[in-house]
Amino acid sequence: MLLSANEILLFLAFAGLTGLVLWLLLRPLRAGASSVPQDVGESEIAIYRDQLAEIARDLDRGTIGEAEAEAARVEVSRRLIAAGEAQAEAARNVTKPSDPRWRRGAAVALALGLPMLTLFIYLGEGAPGLEGQPIEARLDKPADELPVEGLIVRVERRLKDNPDDVAGWETIAPAYVMLGRYEEAVRAWTRAMIAGGVTAERLAARGEARVLANEGTVGAGAKADLEKAIELEPMEPRAQYLLGLAELDEGNREAALTRWKALLASAPADAPWAPAIRGRIDAVEGRAAIAPEDEPMIRGMVEGLAARLAEEPNDIEGWIRLVRSYDVLQDREKALEALETARKTFADDAEALARLDNLSPGSTAPR
Repeated sequence: MLLSANEILLFLAFAGLTGLVLWLLLRPLRAGASSVPQDVGESEIAIYRDQLAEIARDLDRGTIGEAEAEAARVEVSRRLIAAGEAQAEAARNVTKPSDPRWRRGAAVALALGLPMLTLFIYLGEGAPGLEGQPIEARLDKPADELPVEGLIVRVERRLKDNPDDVAGWETIAPAYVMLGRYEEAVRAWTRAMIAGGVTAERLAARGEARVLANEGTVGAGAKADLEKAIELEPMEPRAQYLLGLAELDEGNREAALTRWKALLASAPADAPWAPAIRGRIDAVEGRAAIAPEDEPMIRGMVEGLAARLAEEPNDIEGWIRLVRSYDVLQDREKALEALETARKTFADDAEALARLDNLSPGSTAPR
């Protein structure tokens, strides 16, 4: 069977990688073979011998006296003896080179064994017969047969060639939200507004993505989007709902309820979002707020928030949400406990304490 060019390149890459690994493993063996002791200090000894010969010649020429020559010979001889002893000590400390036959055997074992072991593992655990799955072939399917990730890749490619495709940006932004890629959703809604203009719906959608990216808190950027949205369309449902949440987090319970009730009053009878707003109003007013089947899931989310605050306690917005959540769940004991912990955490923050003082359990969901 003939190999394709890609397969040939792949095998060449594997061969090169294997060769590099073998070279690295065999280097110590080669170093061991060349570690035969050299004549340590031999040059220094030769210098001292030459100095003794030079002293003798100077004495014969009469350039130095006998006393000077004797003193010089004693000093050079002392250094010569010290150099000889150092050479002997170094020779004793040099490790005897290993048996070259052992090195050759180890080199052969590595050179043959490593590729064979790699091939054995690949044939046993890999899938050499698996056909290639090019990205183009995987994306060349009807949209309803593709996973969300595949749809996103397809739309991203289309948008790369046509960045002014408003429908593409409006399609991909909710998909990013579905996958938890909130910052990318914010950018997608921005591109949709650049290409197609600013609308209340797009501003509300971008504001929602910013809230999700901020772990459910309506920050300054999100709030600006939501307020601009209701300027363009006063009863934009998503913007009104999220602004109500912001008011609730700020302790302005009545403002949130007024906003949501006004939204319901103006809603069509069949508005799909109306039941969610009614449920939220019921939760805040303390009526049958949570369906029994939903309570385990909601409690799990609240306990997750509590666990995060135990690790990162310096989050005043998080503590406010936690106290209110316990209050909505009718769990007064945990609400009081969370409130006390928050007060201890922000004991030196007057502004935070003032906000916490407005959170007496029961204020958000009177019994």
